[in-house]
Amino acid sequence: MERRMRFWVVALIVKVCMIITMTKSKGQEDYGVQWAFLIAGSKGYRNYRHQADVCHAYQVLRIGGLKDENIIVMMYDDIAYNKENPHPGYIANKPHGINVYFNVPKDYTGKDATKENFYAVLSGKKSGVKGGSGKVLDTNPDDTIFIFFSGHGNTGLIALPDGRTVYADRFINTLKAKINYNKMVIYLESCNAGSMFQGLLPNNLNIYATTASNPFENSYAFYCPKRQSSPPPQYTVCLGNLYSISWLEDSEQNDRESESLNQQYLKKLSSLDIGGEILQAIGGLRNLQSIYSWDYIFIRHFYKNSLRLEGKKISQRMKYLQDLVSGCNKIAGKAEMLDEIINYMFSLFNFKLSWKRHQAQIELDDEISRRKHEDQSVYLIWKILFGEDTRSIMMANLRSDAQPLVDDWNCLRILKKTAAASQVCRVP
Repeated sequence: MERRMRFWVVALIVKVCMIITMTKSKGQEDYGVQWAFLIAGSKGYRNYRHQADVCHAYQVLRIGGLKDENIIVMMYDDIAYNKENPHPGYIANKPHGINVYFNVPKDYTGKDATKENFYAVLSGKKSGVKGGSGKVLDTNPDDTIFIFFSGHGNTGLIALPDGRTVYADRFINTLKAKINYNKMVIYLESCNAGSMFQGLLPNNLNIYATTASNPFENSYAFYCPKRQSSPPPQYTVCLGNLYSISWLEDSEQNDRESESLNQQYLKKLSSLDIGGEILQAIGGLRNLQSIYSWDYIFIRHFYKNSLRLEGKKISQRMKYLQDLVSGCNKIAGKAEMLDEIINYMFSLFNFKLSWKRHQAQIELDDEISRRKHEDQSVYLIWKILFGEDTRSIMMANLRSDAQPLVDDWNCLRILKKTAAASQVCRVP
């Protein structure tokens, strides 16, 4: 009798364990794999902040539990060991911050950080990859995708490290063609970033996107020399971008298991109220209140049991991320992206090394000359087309939010190429 009782007890325990295992297995299968594609769109030391943003994003994802095999990083990788870096092998995304460069995968760096590889990774086409690790977004229907881009942009385009551009229409068409996923979130940091989605992102795609700027404004650098929350004096560059550090530091300081994407977006919107606006572009992700950041940037139940990044107290500057204190959005330390070049040159000019001062003076003079030429050229074109007295009227005739930047994208591409070619023969 006792043996039979033992048998049934053991059988019951085994049965319960099997049910629990099957339930967990089914849950994981339904949930799918979390993927991430992180892109720094620039190169050169003065663009330090873009690679710093991307490296920081990698650390947030890894500490959140995403696997290296599912995180794809594209960056030029010329910052960490650049001769101008005061701390070789070290990249910080905020003053006195940790080394976010540590263990970052080198999937597509240097000559492999190309437009072709960008589209191949995004499309999940291994056959289209040339060089690099060969990793692509090889997703299944239950998988989620997180895409983060930090770099330069202009109306209707973003730039890649190889100097080539990704236009909004082809970017959106690539997303439309990629049907093998469940949900996707895109965070895009660049000037005029909203023009990559406005009037183009359809509602039948399960995609949620936020941008650092609307279609007609600049984005902002932060942690810049001689400004609020400036880096140590040996740095001549900005360490981060305002939009990027907002979501990154918010993700580190708050419970990602309870904070929805909409809540994080509202925090960024409030904190970045600096005379412009962030564009929120929504595809098919309608119920944002019930969609949590753990869907994309960390594995649920993993994050709380893992080691967080260095647990320093957040600065007063970032306090808005927690309590949105009135007035904290009046930011004195920001720097417009378009002014960042001149800021960098002035920093070099004020640096103690004489050879850097001389080189900075040459570059500064050239940059000012180039901008004067461009301003004069645009003014003359405007005057010929519209006349001097109609400028204010024409400026008011902007397209609606429901319309894309242009109707003819091929025409825009030709116009951009023509403008770029004219720079070669400009008159000083």
